[in-house]
Amino acid sequence: MSTMPHRVFIVWAHRDRRWSAQKQARYRAAVLAFAHTLDRVEGIEVEIDLFHSEDRTIDFTRWGPDRVSWADTVIMISSVPLWDRWSGRNPANEGAGSVRECDALHGLFDTDQAAFQRKVLIVVLPDGMDAPVPADLSRIQRRPVNDPHATLVLRWLLNKPRYPRGTRKTRVDLPPIPEAPFPGMPPRRADHLAAERARRQQPLPVSDRQQSPSGSAEAPEVSIEPITAGIVAATVVPLASGAADEAGKQAWASLSAFVRDRFGRESEPGAAVQALADQPHSPAVGEVLGRLLEDAAASDDHTAAWLRSWLEHAGPMVG
Repeated sequence: MSTMPHRVFIVWAHRDRRWSAQKQARYRAAVLAFAHTLDRVEGIEVEIDLFHSEDRTIDFTRWGPDRVSWADTVIMISSVPLWDRWSGRNPANEGAGSVRECDALHGLFDTDQAAFQRKVLIVVLPDGMDAPVPADLSRIQRRPVNDPHATLVLRWLLNKPRYPRGTRKTRVDLPPIPEAPFPGMPPRRADHLAAERARRQQPLPVSDRQQSPSGSAEAPEVSIEPITAGIVAATVVPLASGAADEAGKQAWASLSAFVRDRFGRESEPGAAVQALADQPHSPAVGEVLGRLLEDAAASDDHTAAWLRSWLEHAGPMVG
């Protein structure tokens, strides 16, 4: 079963008043050689006015615009005179044929911009014949002719990419990721809170339980709140600002001394304690200190035990 060839129409400017006769002849030969290169390829049918220069049956005032409609791809050969005709800067008595073809392309753009972009390709011939492309054609793809077979142009016309997508697929078996117990929380904090939950859910040994007056063993009341930045901040800000009177000041001083002894005055927690002392009414500064102490408790059991004891003592002071 035969398929329709890809139809190509080449638009170019024959001459320029600024070119010598030798340059015009050399340019015409380069354009004709390029047209023959494409036309020899199976699956491509090329039209260019040079193929019909002696055909007396053709009305060239209509032939060019008709070929623009006929073609699957219109190739514009980049040159100064062609871009002059495209932009309307050519002399009024020069290049009527290519002006009509450019006008047909302008009409296609006005009718369907997407179809215009799919249809038009700018080709750059060798030997210094190129020229800056007008800004209103910047969306159009362009290909250079840099070998005798015009390989890059043929790849575009035949849709044969230089870097095709791979066809082999590999099956990958990826186990599901367990649902995070605390969505959006950094992993270290989430692990710490999960460990806290697990610890608090464990029953106390009988030896650690308090004896009730009736002799039965009862577990002491223990706070079930984990050490989090929010809990620490909600406690330290009122204490630092003096809201809990003398007992609160002592609790704040105790925390400050622990942090400086444990981590040092120049550490991040030490600097956060000093910042809250300087701005005692700032919830934002308290949150910074809370996050640092939460991280410290998550990675150090001694710090976690001390903070837990301190929070159980200081928490009731701020309500």
